[in-house]
Amino acid sequence: MKLGLIMFYDEAIEDYAYFSYKINEMYCEKYGIKLILSKTKTYKNRHPAWERLPLILKNLKNYDYLIWVDADAFFYYDSDNIIDIIKENYSSNFIFSNDIKDKNINTGFFIVKNTEYSFNFLNRWAFDENLYESNTMKYWWDQGVLIYIFENNILNIKENSITYDYGILQDFNFSESKKKPFICHLAGKDKNTRVSIIKDYFKNISEASF
Repeated sequence: MKLGLIMFYDEAIEDYAYFSYKINEMYCEKYGIKLILSKTKTYKNRHPAWERLPLILKNLKNYDYLIWVDADAFFYYDSDNIIDIIKENYSSNFIFSNDIKDKNINTGFFIVKNTEYSFNFLNRWAFDENLYESNTMKYWWDQGVLIYIFENNILNIKENSITYDYGILQDFNFSESKKKPFICHLAGKDKNTRVSIIKDYFKNISEASF
């Protein structure tokens, strides 16, 4: 199985995003996952969060699955191989993770299977102007559109995906316990907090690996 992990960030968040990238690089090397990074923008009039979609579309054809990880998120180095989650959900085109309190999906981390359905869905999500304009949660950018898609089951997304409860694949607080999710996603944290946590974790696992 050819598996890729994909990230995007620009100069505005490089202070912490670089270290998220380096942590994910270590995780990818551990499990033989190809890491893809882009700093090139596609959209001219949308928030950088939207960049995940054209970036996935550009690269998906080269992999069996792509994992998307936000720049304020990273795999715990000692977490299990994410391929186990994929194998458990082989029939699903998308593997999503719920937001806190399980109210909505959080797009900071998800997995996409290379299928015709996935390409059709991603193109609709990324470029359908009617969906973009009808987004009632524009402060959540692409995530707001995805929530609308799920509410209306557009393209039968509910039958073509699996969604894990919050805290299983990712949570929004750094954990030092042995029992933790795959991903630490510092959603909602200020920049200084992100820099501090991510840099410290990178330093710790870098030192431990030598």
